[in-house]
This record gives sequence, structure tokens and C-alpha cells, in this order.
Amino acid sequence: MQVDFEVKGKVKAKQSVRFTREGRRYTPGDMVEYANFVRMSFISKYPAWDVQNFANKPLKAEISVYMPVPKSYTKKKAAQALNNEVRPTVKPDCDNIAKNVNDALNGIAYPDDKQIVSLTVNKYYANSEFVKIKISEVVENG
Repeated sequence: MQVDFEVKGKVKAKQSVRFTREGRRYTPGDMVEYANFVRMSFISKYPAWDVQNFANKPLKAEISVYMPVPKSYTKKKAAQALNNEVRPTVKPDCDNIAKNVNDALNGIAYPDDKQIVSLTVNKYYANSEFVKIKISEVVENG
């Protein structure tokens, strides 16, 4: 069993919890908005999904992030970027992207992200910004 969907727009990485002057903790608003957008993107593609479909199963998550080609690139380098000959080495970091996406899907796509035993994050250049997410059961041979 597997699910796959896209989240349109610019990816947001997980950020550290912030503190007010009074010492109260809070999560930056744009990070909360992005997590909600990831959830809504999943729910719009799988409206009848039962979170128990992935209960107690080891999962594999594949996240592909598509970023815009920098305007400063020459035509040649831009073409190479779109052909995956040049890949993004800019922020956000892959681990922070994964953390935000996986946390957002807790209780929506799967009961808990601790079930993810295999994780792949790739960054590519594209003409538009979006994230592809694929979650599947890990099937062991033997």
C-alpha cells in the first residue's frame, strides 16, 4: 500500500521553537501554516483515508523538493539544472524539510512518524516550486 501527493508552492523547513521576552514558547506562524497546507494537500487527495491503514507498519517516506532555477544562472547552467545535471545546494536543509513534512502528517497519513524506517529527501530544480511526497509500507523479503 502506498500514498503519493504533491504540495504546491515553496517548501518550508522545520524551525526551532522561539521564545517571547516573557519566556513563553511559540512556533513561527509560517511553519504552522505550511504544516497545515501539507495536511490539507494530503486530505484533498485522500479524503476517505483511514490513518489506521498504516498502523503498526514500518514505512518508507520519499520526499522530492522542486525549487526554482536561480535567475543568475546562465542559459546553459539553467538547462543543466532542469536536466538534473546541477542540483540545489541551498537552504532549506533536507533534514529540516523531512522533519516538517513528517511531523505534519502525524495522525493524518500514519499514526506516528516513528514508524518511518526509511527516508529519502532529494532536491531538484524545476520551473515551478512544489514537493512530491510518497509514503509506502516497507515489505521485507524473507
